Amino acid sequence: MASVDGVNHFSLTAIESDESIPVFDYKGGYVAPTIEVNPGDQLQVQFENGLAPRSAKMARGRFNETNLHFHGLTVSPEPPGDDSLDMLRPRFSTEYIVDISPHQPPGLYWYHPHPHGESAWQVGNGMSGALIVGGIQNDVPAVAGLRERLLIVRQAVSENENDERAAAGRKFCGLKRMTPAQRAAFLKRAGVASPLPKQSAELEETALTINGLAAGSVQIGIARGERQLLRVLNATGSRNLDLSIGNQDLELVAQDGVPLADFPGGPQARKVRHIVIPPAGRAEFVVTGTGVPAVLRTSAYDTGPQGDKNPQANLATLVDDGGAKPRDRRLPQRDAHAPKAPDVDYYRLALPAPSVERIVSLQEKADGTDFRINGASYDPSDKPMFVAKAGTIERWTLLNTTDEIHDFHVHQVHFVVESIDGVQVPAAERHWSDEVNVPYQHHHAAGASTPGTAVILVDLRDPVIRGTFLFHCHILDHEDGGMMAKMKVI
Repeated sequence: MASVDGVNHFSLTAIESDESIPVFDYKGGYVAPTIEVNPGDQLQVQFENGLAPRSAKMARGRFNETNLHFHGLTVSPEPPGDDSLDMLRPRFSTEYIVDISPHQPPGLYWYHPHPHGESAWQVGNGMSGALIVGGIQNDVPAVAGLRERLLIVRQAVSENENDERAAAGRKFCGLKRMTPAQRAAFLKRAGVASPLPKQSAELEETALTINGLAAGSVQIGIARGERQLLRVLNATGSRNLDLSIGNQDLELVAQDGVPLADFPGGPQARKVRHIVIPPAGRAEFVVTGTGVPAVLRTSAYDTGPQGDKNPQANLATLVDDGGAKPRDRRLPQRDAHAPKAPDVDYYRLALPAPSVERIVSLQEKADGTDFRINGASYDPSDKPMFVAKAGTIERWTLLNTTDEIHDFHVHQVHFVVESIDGVQVPAAERHWSDEVNVPYQHHHAAGASTPGTAVILVDLRDPVIRGTFLFHCHILDHEDGGMMAKMKVI
C-alpha cells in the first residue's frame, strides 16, 4: 500500500481465520499489506476489531482486545497516533493517524498489535506487516537501482511446545490452544509439514516461515555478480535470527530501520560475516550472487540455560536466475532530498552528554511464571515508572538477573548501545537500534552471580514523542507476563 499525494489510507480488520486464530484481513485476504510511505507523509489506518467477543479472561487483559503499534517510528504516542495503551474491544473500530516525520530515516519498520496479555498469541500467529519508509537510496547511494527483497520471518509454534511450556508453567500468557486439526490446517496453509520433525528428546522445533512459505523452500533469484538489497524483518515472538550465507561477506547498510550512514560519523556500509536480529529487529544488507546456489541460514543462538531453544535453520536459497524479471522490485535511482521542514534531524546530530542515569532491572521467577522490571509486574493501570524530559539524552543501565536473555525495546525512540557486559562497543561500530539483547546472568563459585548488562543511550531529543509510552522485553511471552513498564516524556 503506497502513499498517494502524501497520504497512505487503507482499512484493516482483525478477524479469526478458519483455523480460529487471529489474523489481519485486508480486502478479503489474510496477507497484511506492506505499507510504503515517504518522510513527511501521513498514514491513516481505519482499523476494526472483528474478533469474536469472549467472556473468559486471559492472564492479563480481556480476551480478543487488540490495537496497532507502529514499531520503530519516531512519532507521537498520543491518540490518534501510535497509541499502544488503549485497547480496542471486539466489534469496535478506530482510526490511527500517524504523521511520519520529514526526518524519519528511510528503512524497514513494521506494525503489529500490542494488547497486554495477548501479544504472543496475536503476533505469534502472524498479525503483523512490514512498513517501509522510502528513500534509502538517497542516504546510501550504493543501493540505488538494486533489486530489493523483503523477507518477513514468522514462526508457527508447535502443539507439543505449547504442552511443554504449560507443564513447566511457562506457556505463552494469552496463547489460546489450537486443536490438532486446527494446527494441521494452519501449518498446511503455511506449507509446513505436520507433525513437525522431532529433535531427539527436545521439544518440537518451532517452524519458521518466510513471507508465509515454509522456511527452506524459498528461492531468491540473483544473477552471478549481481548485488541485491535484502530487507529482513524478524516478526517472530521469541526467536533470534543469526543470519549468514556461508563465508560470504554481507554489506550491512541499515539496522532497525536506520541506515548506518545516518548515525553521526557512521559508514555507508559495514562488511560482516553474520548479522544477529533479535525478535522485532530488522536488518537491511547487500548480497552478491556467486552463480552457484547459496543458503541463507540462521545459526543456533544461545539464549541461556532457561531460554527458548533457537536451533539452526535454513531460510532461503539464492539461485542464479540470469537477471531481473519484469515484476521484480528495484530501488529508484538516487534523487535529491525533498525540501525538509525547518526542524532538526536528530538522528544525524552528535549526541550530547546524558543528563539522567537510570537502572532498569529485568527479573523473573525461576519457573518463568512471573516477569518484572525493577520489582514491578506490569499492570495497565500503573503510573509511569519514569518521567523524562524531552530534548535530553538518558543513559540506562540494563541489568538481567535471570538465566535467559531478554530483548529490550523502547517505543517511539532509538538508542545507542554503549557496552555489553562491560565491553565497550567501538565508536566505529555504533549505530541506532530499537532492540538489544541483554545477556543472561553469570554464575560464580559458592553460588554467587552477577547480572548480565547492557548500557544504552536513549534519545529523547525529538519533542514529537511527548506523551506516555512503553518499554519492555520483546520476547512476547515475557512482555505478556509482566516485563513491561510505562514512561512519560514531558
